[in-house]
Amino acid sequence: MPNGFRMRQILAASWMWLRVQLFRLWTALTVLTTCAYLWLYKPEYITWWKRSVDILIERGSAQLPYPWGDRIESTIGNFGIWVQLTLAILIFRAAIGILLLFIRRIRLR
Repeated sequence: MPNGFRMRQILAASWMWLRVQLFRLWTALTVLTTCAYLWLYKPEYITWWKRSVDILIERGSAQLPYPWGDRIESTIGNFGIWVQLTLAILIFRAAIGILLLFIRRIRLR
């Protein structure tokens, strides 16, 4: 009996890990696919996103004292597309996560 219980725990933990990884993969692919679609058919949205992220980086860096604000702004700014994609993926994951929490809460009632 103890071995069967231990095996169920291992399977449950493995299934949870797999679900998390599949969620991460799904959200990243969704954002990348959306970016590719927008790049082809609606480039003005890509331009808007890039400018918004640049403004966010500039304003955030302006809050830091003199040498550090400029250094961080230029460092993060040089990563460009990676910062923009990462930010888009994180925002999408947060939105989907909140939506899933609401759905789960409604189901439990």
